[in-house]
Amino acid sequence: MSNPRTTASGRSSALSSEERAAVARFAGGFGWPTIALAVALVGIELGTIALWATGAIPLALGFVVSSIAAYAWYTVHHDATHKAISGRDPKRRRIEVACGTLAGFALGLEFRSYGGNHLRHHAHTNTESDPDLFVKGPLAAIPVKWAVLSTLATIGALPRGDRLVQRILARAGLPFPMASSDRDRADRNRGRRFGQLRLVVLLASIPLGWFVPVFFLWWLPGWFGILLLMVLFQWLPHFPFDRTDRFGATRINRFPGSTWLLLQQDRHLIHHLYPQIPWYRYRAVHRELAALLAAEQARIEGSGTHPHVPIQLRERA
Repeated sequence: MSNPRTTASGRSSALSSEERAAVARFAGGFGWPTIALAVALVGIELGTIALWATGAIPLALGFVVSSIAAYAWYTVHHDATHKAISGRDPKRRRIEVACGTLAGFALGLEFRSYGGNHLRHHAHTNTESDPDLFVKGPLAAIPVKWAVLSTLATIGALPRGDRLVQRILARAGLPFPMASSDRDRADRNRGRRFGQLRLVVLLASIPLGWFVPVFFLWWLPGWFGILLLMVLFQWLPHFPFDRTDRFGATRINRFPGSTWLLLQQDRHLIHHLYPQIPWYRYRAVHRELAALLAAEQARIEGSGTHPHVPIQLRERA
């Protein structure tokens, strides 16, 4: 029997007995697959640099591989944020923080400061308080938003850059988002210092003669990894951003190869419902709760739907 919960069907937010059983079964334990992913990504990053340095691959190929690796690093970063690597065991938290910090350095997202921002996304998905809502709109607009975001973030890391960003936004008639709490202010300061550190590393590489690999195999791939995240992790799972209930605020959207290409984020709905469950178990949870998701009118689109429901990529008239 299901417990009441507030959804599109008008029930309360408590988990049902089926959901509690699934969480008990699939959450917890040490995230060895995520650790293995982190180790593999370190190998890919170092191997790419070595292959380019020896002339085995061109710089353009190294850039592409590094950009994809940067995108994949977010899975490590993301699970560390939700304490899904440690299984919420305080004894393993240091390992988890180390993994998240390493992922943040590779991708360009400071681990501690970004965590609070991401948790606000979970608490306010698809509402005006959702920090990820800036990706809302047509898919074609994402590269423009990414270019503006990366430019402003780089400017903001410069000395007195935050004031310059504030003036740029004011001239464009856009509001400058103010810190909503002391924690938010601290997170912003920490994130800005991290951006400054990245700039220092980039500038220091010039006199050392390392600018080409640092810029094309680390700095720029990090930004392109964020572009991939904006499309595949923020926009695609939440489009069209028109529901805020538990089972409708995000969706499952599958296509051939999506499970591995997206590291199971084709089932992003599972993550929003049960964020303590690690990424490599989303598919199993989806299978176990398929009947419940259908009964709750969850958004399930793409391959495997009967009758077939195409993945919605455009606003419906």
